[in-house]
Amino acid sequence: MISQTLPISPSYDPWEAYMDIDDYGKLTLSNIEFTTTVLCNMRCEHCAVGYTLQPKDPDGLPVDLLIKRLEEIPQLRSLSITGGEPMLSKKSVHNYVIPLFKYAHERGIRTQINSNLTLDRGKYDSIIPYLDVLHISHNWGTEEEFIEGGFAMMERKPSIKQRQVLFDRMIENSKELVQAGVMVSAETMLNKRTLPYLEKIHKQITEEMHCQRHEVHPMYPSDFASTLETLSLKEMRQAIHHLLDIRDKDSWMLFGTLPFYPCSNNEEDLALLQRLHNEQNVTVRNDPDGRSRLNVNIFTGDVIVTDFGDTPPLGNIQTDALPSVFDKWMETKLAKSLNCHCSEARCLGPNVLVKDSYYPEIDFQTKKANISVEK
Repeated sequence: MISQTLPISPSYDPWEAYMDIDDYGKLTLSNIEFTTTVLCNMRCEHCAVGYTLQPKDPDGLPVDLLIKRLEEIPQLRSLSITGGEPMLSKKSVHNYVIPLFKYAHERGIRTQINSNLTLDRGKYDSIIPYLDVLHISHNWGTEEEFIEGGFAMMERKPSIKQRQVLFDRMIENSKELVQAGVMVSAETMLNKRTLPYLEKIHKQITEEMHCQRHEVHPMYPSDFASTLETLSLKEMRQAIHHLLDIRDKDSWMLFGTLPFYPCSNNEEDLALLQRLHNEQNVTVRNDPDGRSRLNVNIFTGDVIVTDFGDTPPLGNIQTDALPSVFDKWMETKLAKSLNCHCSEARCLGPNVLVKDSYYPEIDFQTKKANISVEK
């Protein structure tokens, strides 16, 4: 397929929900995310799915059923696998991760896995032939931050020396996987903990880890992260300007779930968005959650619009085809309240976490863009 030959770049991001508007004229089910494990060797304080983690995976549904449901999605463009740590269990990798990625690769669907990259380097070899993006969260201003924050919610922690080994392995694994041809994308959350270290984190991601992309997302209160302190809108604007000032301009910087919109009447918001649009190798992604993506739990079969685990299931793959679940979601009052569209700004509005955090009283459906962007 043609999509398989296009390099993932600032001009081609298969996880960008606005591609559905370009290709089909409307939001479409083009992205599926599978939760394939509830195991993890870490318990990060910022984890979006922390309370769903368990010491043992339940039995999963047949992988043939999962692939059958993917076959029913004609516009499927990208597929992600998340957890937990999807590479931790050899059985899970063999039974689910490899078959799903192999299917997607052969169909020309782009693939991503969310991993903490702390496992032995050889564990990743089996998925390299089918993998487009390896996504890692990197919120560590210092090694001490990793040692403490990366295991903050764990009752029986590894020794400090063992945690130090995992940090060093993460750095080395990133370098080696990039050298092996994998795109490694490191995501940093903007919050009170990361704010003092943003420049150091960016330099480590681009210079030490050799990541081709640095993703930056504000942190919103969800699950474990509900105890962490979010930034004010002013602090967030300042942090983003600072990152743009100090960044490696040869590396791709992707901003997602920003709480700033082209329909704002705030001149500082509009100036920031204009700068983001004008910067080389910088993109602002319309969040696929709730717009073009569904998350499937392989153990229960439940289908939700995000992997955060705090939204009720919309259906179950044991009885429901995913396009019909997506259609059901699009008809809900919540989806209709969120999914606005300004073609001049190529903006699809806020997701539910952003709206609840900063704009609970705003009806985005009644607003119009005050700036425009070119494709």
